[in-house]
Amino acid sequence: MNEWINVMQARKWMKKNESFLPSWHAYVGSELGLFDEFESARTVEAISEKTGYPHDLLASWVKVGVAVKHLKKRPNDRYRTSKRRCASLMGNDASPGVKALLKEMMELHFPTMLQYPAIMKSQERAEFNHDLHGEVVAETSALLEHFAIKKIKKMIRDKKVETIVDLGCGHGGYLRKLAAEFPHVQMTGVDINQKVIDRARELSEEFPNVQFEVGDINEWKPSNDEKVDVVLLHNIFHYIHPSSRRGLLNHLHHYVRGQGLLSVITPINETEHGEAFSSAFNSFFVAHSNLFSLPNKNELKEISEHCSYDLFDLDPVIKEGSWYTCWMSPSSPVKEMKHTRMAGSSEQTLATSSFDQSELTRSS
Repeated sequence: MNEWINVMQARKWMKKNESFLPSWHAYVGSELGLFDEFESARTVEAISEKTGYPHDLLASWVKVGVAVKHLKKRPNDRYRTSKRRCASLMGNDASPGVKALLKEMMELHFPTMLQYPAIMKSQERAEFNHDLHGEVVAETSALLEHFAIKKIKKMIRDKKVETIVDLGCGHGGYLRKLAAEFPHVQMTGVDINQKVIDRARELSEEFPNVQFEVGDINEWKPSNDEKVDVVLLHNIFHYIHPSSRRGLLNHLHHYVRGQGLLSVITPINETEHGEAFSSAFNSFFVAHSNLFSLPNKNELKEISEHCSYDLFDLDPVIKEGSWYTCWMSPSSPVKEMKHTRMAGSSEQTLATSSFDQSELTRSS
């Protein structure tokens, strides 16, 4: 290959690396509290002496910060954090969500993606550590739910909801937001991670209408065997093998009211929105032995129909990330039998008089 062509091609790829630097710089600064250290103009020497961080490493971080405009150079070799760009990473105004998102990207997503060659050669996939990373993922999931909360609040008011179950509830932030506005609604959060549930209980002490339980969402049921008005299935499907997703939806028939609703939030693969992000996100999931591929629209429609749910209002909530929301509602037995007649099913199926949803599922 011509040496000049070789150099130019390498240069193009080098330039593409620049977009990585702001995220890396923000992550390091957030983890070490460096944006707070440089809140007022300080020298690298002064901060190095105060924190004990090696001078050369700190100086390199500062230079990157100036290049990506996270830091501003001041007279006498002093540097100050740009509050306009980095306020969400500073002091009491720091956003836990932004910090968690950076942590998830840098400690989970990027390392896994870099392991792709080794994973593909060995065919030994990574394993997601729920105990180690569960709390960070819970925090980032809460960010996404914020975009759908208005829609869900309206539904709670319109349908006069009395009970809500949040499966895979994380730290319970979503339930607390709902509980603050609907103190009469009884809410239960379920998560498989004991540490996450302990933290959820701690954060939710002032909400008497919210309780939390440790449990596997594929098996958990309300202890009082009562029916539930609404079940939240938010960012859940990538934790469930595609072949087991029908099983979860069938299981929910045991305790979701016939006129109840499932609220679904999930990133979707193979869509017209956020294709680059969703495909990269999907690559992260399938690189693990205990995480699974994202559903696409056809799969959502197919499993909802197979499990006797009506799916509606499938809309993007964050287009650039290909996150979607939708509702699923248990199909009424009358509607199911009409559909069966139209399909010309056997008289034995038509004779179904029980409103048991599992029987309807088996006959579909």
